[in-house]
Amino acid sequence: MLRKTTSSGQANVRYIIFLASILVITLVMGGLLSKAPQGLLLAAVVGISLFILCFFSVKYALYTLILSMLLSPEFGSRTTEGGGITVRLEDLLLPLIGFSWFARTAIYKNLGLLKKTPLNRPIFYYILACVVSTALGMMFGKVQIVKGFFFVLKYVEYFIVYFMTVNYISDRKQVRNLVIAIILVFVIVCLASIAQIPQGERITAPFEGKGGEPNTLGGYLLLVLSIVVGIVLNTDKEDSLKYKMLLVGMSVLSLIPILFCQSRGTWLAIVPWYLTFIVISKRKALLVVVLALMVAISPVVLPKSVKDRFLYTFEKQEGWAADYQEQVGGVTLDTSTSERVSSMKKAWEAYMKHPVFGYGITGWRFLDAQYLKTLVETGLLGFAAFGFLIYTILKVTWNGYRKTNDKFYKGITMGFFAGAVAMLTHGLSANTFIIVRIMEPFWFLMAIVVAIPSIEEAEALQKIE
Repeated sequence: MLRKTTSSGQANVRYIIFLASILVITLVMGGLLSKAPQGLLLAAVVGISLFILCFFSVKYALYTLILSMLLSPEFGSRTTEGGGITVRLEDLLLPLIGFSWFARTAIYKNLGLLKKTPLNRPIFYYILACVVSTALGMMFGKVQIVKGFFFVLKYVEYFIVYFMTVNYISDRKQVRNLVIAIILVFVIVCLASIAQIPQGERITAPFEGKGGEPNTLGGYLLLVLSIVVGIVLNTDKEDSLKYKMLLVGMSVLSLIPILFCQSRGTWLAIVPWYLTFIVISKRKALLVVVLALMVAISPVVLPKSVKDRFLYTFEKQEGWAADYQEQVGGVTLDTSTSERVSSMKKAWEAYMKHPVFGYGITGWRFLDAQYLKTLVETGLLGFAAFGFLIYTILKVTWNGYRKTNDKFYKGITMGFFAGAVAMLTHGLSANTFIIVRIMEPFWFLMAIVVAIPSIEEAEALQKIE
């Protein structure tokens, strides 16, 4: 009895301290913002409100992040060379919610900060490699201190999403609701993207500022589509026809923005993505028939803009542009692809000068290729840590898919495994594993996959009892 009273008293003291801290912060900010612009004042009020809401409920924090995926506005602009600055709502939400989660676990220590999972060690090694390489880059003047600090912090925030979700999930209902929320946002993004098609330009994610990122939209759509397709392939006779048709309808709907975003990196990722489903699914015959049908009708149904975009990749230019075209295996590449190839060659030359620790995060010029970027910035040690993380992700997902007999869980794990393969391919032409609009859903889904085995164990124990 004495222990319970003491524990309760400690919790009450922490609770009072937390409320007092919020009161002090509110008073201080109130004084500072009394003469501030109304927009800044509104942002401060919303920020404090979200902090309090997320402190008391991890559930609301997670759903807030899900709703902000691809649906939050973007401010600023950025060039194709990586210059300029863009800020999205989720860029602000991630640190805010992460800090509220740390505050919550600090006060309620029984909640635990980092739940033990198979990914803890790989994540720690990767973060350590990023921190060490960036710290060395700062010491030798290759990394701007503020810029490097906030980029490393951004990487860490993705893993905070993972740990928050893993700590929260404990039953089937939570898994189902999170997956439904992610797919609902996915459908909204598809419809909003399709609405851009009449403008005649490459479509991008909703609410993006000037100079959007079609490649990011394509990667996001393919990742979440993987989950939908995985669930479709694991339906059975007991599932209603309406449910199956809804899933198939969403899959077909998403193909429209995937085509019209005209992201060649996404189109390339579709190949191993679909082959993965054929290899691991029991419905191989169905997938092969669908593939044959799509190949047969594609010359007729594919929009002209999509065909032109594909053929442009191998089109020889005239005049001055021809001097900037690269050749790979005897095939001439367009100027855009040639610029990527040229950047990769320069990146490899740069890597050879600092092979062990690299230049540090943001220590070298902008490079839109995940693997070379990781190699140049974090060196061989960082690249090895990143490879270990990816290997563990695939291993955990594959084991989860192979061991579960539950159709819904099998669909999620199958879909995520194929989605991870797609993102690995997507990373050849984009910084896929550091893009917030891809990594947020990626780490949400990874957390669900990791949580499934323990949920199944709990369900099995309940049946026995």
